[in-house]
Amino acid sequence: MQLFPWGEQLAIDLGTAHVHIALKGQGVVVREPSMVAFGDGRRQPVAVGVEAWRLWERGVSEVKVVRPVRGGMIADFDAAVAMLRRFIRQALGHRPLLSPSVVVAHPAGATGVELQALRHSLTAAGAGQITMVQKPLAAGLGAGLPLHSDEGYLIVDLGAGATDIGLFSGGLVTAGQTVRYGGDNLDETLIRAIRRQQGLRITSSAAEYLKQQAGSVQQTPNPGAVPIDDVVVVDEDRRVDSYNIDVDWVPQILVQALEPLLEELTWIVEDLPDSSRRQLELGSLVLTGGGTLLRGMDELFRERLQLPVTVAASPLSCTILGLETILNDLSALSLNGRRFGTNTL
Repeated sequence: MQLFPWGEQLAIDLGTAHVHIALKGQGVVVREPSMVAFGDGRRQPVAVGVEAWRLWERGVSEVKVVRPVRGGMIADFDAAVAMLRRFIRQALGHRPLLSPSVVVAHPAGATGVELQALRHSLTAAGAGQITMVQKPLAAGLGAGLPLHSDEGYLIVDLGAGATDIGLFSGGLVTAGQTVRYGGDNLDETLIRAIRRQQGLRITSSAAEYLKQQAGSVQQTPNPGAVPIDDVVVVDEDRRVDSYNIDVDWVPQILVQALEPLLEELTWIVEDLPDSSRRQLELGSLVLTGGGTLLRGMDELFRERLQLPVTVAASPLSCTILGLETILNDLSALSLNGRRFGTNTL
């Protein structure tokens, strides 16, 4: 695989919640929320990334904050192009004379139409040659899994909008699937539970904060209460600036919310061919992605799936680190560009 030796090269992890970009030779240079803010009736962005996230967190009514990526794929083309164009220039530090080559991760279960939407958005944002890599493969490389081994590792990359799953063995990924269920679904479950049990309506940002404050899928002694801003008391139709909400029951709600994902994983493991099952028995299930930062996730998955389970050392960064590994050794691609299960467009 030949790239222009004088052109700049980027690795991009375009997630539902965050965008990570690495520049060859310099490491990860961009870590920003995947958000774009537009003014009323306008399609020119007024803020991108962390600035848009701050507007969303504050609930500013004069702007519309959108997430260009949903379920790991492009949901708003114009917003995605605006965001990617800004972040690519930010990563390079200048407006490039030549379009940079890009290695980008995509969901394991992405359709041809979804892959084309990703390619078109990157091209419109200024990318040149594009190499696509399945997320479970990138996450496995970023987690430091061995490339030459008879062991198999079931990668479970729990993101905000989707969970990517694939059996990693010998530098290849098989049985790749995408479950359109992730951290956002956990937040939505919390929102519904709080309204049903306590008669309170909270925002998505408040649910995310509450989940972070609980920080676990296991019960902890004396967890206490945390103040949540911008709460509506439903029965009284009254808005209050701050309300203290106990977090002692949050882990139980999170475990219930994870049930659809655990059930899907059970089916995936049971459907693996005998040879793949034997490989997996020698290895383990590896958790990556932001959703796995909750304490006790490894024990929960281990108990339910009856498999050895480990959490990657840097779960939030596994995908971009794996893409950076490929970016720094593109000559390792062989078999017509499919040594690492990639597609060059």
